[in-house]
Amino acid sequence: MKKNLLYIFAASLTLFSACSTDLDVNGDWKETMVVYGLLDQSQPKQYIKINKAFLGEGNAFEFAQVQDSVQYANSLVVKLKRVSDGTEYTLSPDNSIPKESGVFYSADQANAIYSAAVPLVATSEYKLIVRNSETGQEVTAQTPLVYDFAYTAPTASSPAFYFILPNNDNYPFKVQWTSTKNARLYQLIIRFNYIDSTTTGNDTTYLDWMFPTKKTQGLSGGEPMEYSVRGQDYLSYIGNKLCNNCTQPAGLIARRALKTDLIMVAAADDLNTFIEVNVPSTGIIQTKPEFTNISNGLGLFSARFNKTPFTRPLEKNTLDSLACGRYTKNLKFLNFANVLPACP
Repeated sequence: MKKNLLYIFAASLTLFSACSTDLDVNGDWKETMVVYGLLDQSQPKQYIKINKAFLGEGNAFEFAQVQDSVQYANSLVVKLKRVSDGTEYTLSPDNSIPKESGVFYSADQANAIYSAAVPLVATSEYKLIVRNSETGQEVTAQTPLVYDFAYTAPTASSPAFYFILPNNDNYPFKVQWTSTKNARLYQLIIRFNYIDSTTTGNDTTYLDWMFPTKKTQGLSGGEPMEYSVRGQDYLSYIGNKLCNNCTQPAGLIARRALKTDLIMVAAADDLNTFIEVNVPSTGIIQTKPEFTNISNGLGLFSARFNKTPFTRPLEKNTLDSLACGRYTKNLKFLNFANVLPACP
């Protein structure tokens, strides 16, 4: 969402004389709205990002730094419509999300980001309507929502996460679920929460392990799906990311594992297509197709669902392996007894 698209009109070749031609790459001006939005009923607010596409004579990098080149000036009416019953919600300008400085104007995003606390209903599709009140330009898009889903493993009765069993560091910890309606793509994140105790105090932090995505065969749901994680791979990942010469805080005394979160993100079909189209080209042909599902504009309007984190502590063998296992024994993790052991 941080990149705007440059809209290039078709070049026209005009013959002025038998030996002179001019190539006009800019053509006539045309208003082109660039819209990005992902609806997610697991979040308290919904956000839509809207920019202008631009092209002109001169340096495009200089144009990109001008607010009027990339943003509309208080002229947009942005609405979400619940298709099932026609209920409409108006989104307001939102300057609460800062944009990093770079190629494009970033000082004020109030005319580029719109938000509202919309009570989304998963059984209905939603239509986005954006209208420029000054020019009458209107763009629309429509998307279904991704339904909620439940894990089949681990279950709610699991007291802790078992990544290591006695004499078995290849124990396969499994995350299993059944695919849900309108979801095409899933990605698992395992979040390791821990405390760094230093000479200046305690710092609670976390480390995310992001897994490759998994794709469904259809959109109706009901497909069994699974990630399988070897215990030694989990400890190896922690060891590599927190290695002795990488991220050791100054004055580190000890580390204590707090809990592990399972976070799953599910993406709708159009979002999956957008991701596929925009992956880097690996072949000789570098030309990529352009994907947009915005009517009368450019961009993406789709949906995703962030599954509420499934949280449990780590059990005894995993904690003891963090303290003295071959991947992490030099990282000063406390063991199950909450002491810093003298590891062999």
